[in-house]
Amino acid sequence: MVFLGLMGFVLDRAFQKSAEQAVQEKLLIQIYGLLAVSDESDGEIYLPDQLQEPQFNSLGSGLYGLVIGVEGQELWQSPSALDLQIKPADTNSLHLDLKPGVQKFGRVQGNGEDWLFFLSYKILWQGKGEQSTPYIFIVLENMQPFDKEIAGFRNSLWGWLLAVVVILVVVQAAIMSWGLKPLHNLADDLKAIEDGKEDYLRGEYPVEIDGVTRNLNLLLSSERQQREKYRTTLADLAHSLKTPLAILQGAPAENIRETIDEQIPRMNEIVSYQLQRAVTKSASLIRKSIEVKPVADKLVAAITRVYEEKSVEIESTIMDCNFFGDERDLMELLGNVLDNACKYGNGRVKMAVGNPGETTADLLIVVEDDGEGIAMADRDTVLLRGERLDTKMAGQGIGLAVVSEIVDRYSGEIEVDESILGGARVTIKLP
Repeated sequence: MVFLGLMGFVLDRAFQKSAEQAVQEKLLIQIYGLLAVSDESDGEIYLPDQLQEPQFNSLGSGLYGLVIGVEGQELWQSPSALDLQIKPADTNSLHLDLKPGVQKFGRVQGNGEDWLFFLSYKILWQGKGEQSTPYIFIVLENMQPFDKEIAGFRNSLWGWLLAVVVILVVVQAAIMSWGLKPLHNLADDLKAIEDGKEDYLRGEYPVEIDGVTRNLNLLLSSERQQREKYRTTLADLAHSLKTPLAILQGAPAENIRETIDEQIPRMNEIVSYQLQRAVTKSASLIRKSIEVKPVADKLVAAITRVYEEKSVEIESTIMDCNFFGDERDLMELLGNVLDNACKYGNGRVKMAVGNPGETTADLLIVVEDDGEGIAMADRDTVLLRGERLDTKMAGQGIGLAVVSEIVDRYSGEIEVDESILGGARVTIKLP
C-alpha cells in the first residue's frame, strides 16, 4: 500500500512537470509567432492588429500577448489583454533581471483569483544603425485548462490506484484464505483427535507443513504406544499377581504365616519383573542357562494349591533340560499356560518339557487339558490380548497373549491344537 501511494505521488509530480513543460513550449512557440510578425520603425515596435492565433484577438480568451520596453513600459498588448490586470509588483517580476536570449517561465496572479502561466523572452532588435533596442516579449495563459487537466489526471490516477489496491486486497485475502486453509484443516483434525473422533491426522497437507503433520502423527503414535504399554504392563502385573493372591486366599489358617513368607517375595519378584518388562520389550542378548525342572515343579505345586477345590491333577514330565533366558520369563510362560489348562480343563492336565530328538527346537513345552478344547477358527484369536472365548470364567483374556509375547521375544513358536485328552493342547518351541 505504501509503495502504491509513493508511486502515485511520483507519477502525479512527473505528469505535472511534463504538463508544465508542454505549456512552456507552447508559450515559446507563441512568442516566436509574435516575433515573426513584429516590425520596428523609428524606435517603435509594431504588430498587426489581427494575429494568426485567434485567441490573441478575442477578449477573455485566456491567452495574452505583451511587449515591454527595457524600462518596464508597456509597448504593445494583444486585443485579448485589454481587460488583463496584473499587480505592478507582479508585472516587474515578469522581466526582472532577464538577459537577452534567456527565457523566464513562471506563474503570476491575474484578474481576481485567476492564476496565469507566463513566459518572458528578451531580445535585442538590431535597427538600421549599429544601435540595438531591447524588447521583452511576454505571453500569458490562464491556468484553468491546465488545472482541469491535472485534476482529471489525478482523478484517473488515484481512481485506478484505488482499484488496484482493492483488487490487491481481495487477491491477498483470497491467497491468505487459500494458503491458510491447510492450517484450518489441521486445526479441525487436531480438534477431532482431541474429541476422540480420530486417532491420527488423516488429511492431505501441502509439502510446507507435511513434515509438521508427519512428526505430529509420530508423536501421537508414540504417546498412544506409551499409554498402551502402561496399560498392558498394569494388566500383566494384575494377571501375574492373581496366582500368589489365590494361594494366600486359599491357605489354611495354621499355615498362613508360612504361606505369606513364601508368597510375598514372589509378589515382589513379579512386580520387579513387570516393571523391567515395561522398560524393555526385547529379550536380553545375555541369556542365563536356567534349569527347567525346579521352576516347573515349583509352579506345579503352587497352581495345584490354587485349584485345590477343583481337584486338578497335573501330570508333569520334566526332562533334564535348560532354558536360556530370564527365569522370570520361564515362570511367566509356564505359569500362564498351566493356569489356563487348569481353569478350562475338567481336572486333568498334562505337561511335558524336554529336548526330544525328533525336534530341532532346543526346548519343547507341551501342555494339555481335558476340557472342551478350542475350535480351529478360534485358535489364533486366543493368542490376542483381551480375547476370551468363554466369558463365564473370571479373567481378562491376558494369559495366552502374555505367553505369545514372551515366545515372540525369544523368536520361538506357539501352536494351539487338539489334545488327545479331548481338550486343548499348547505347544511351545523355544530356540
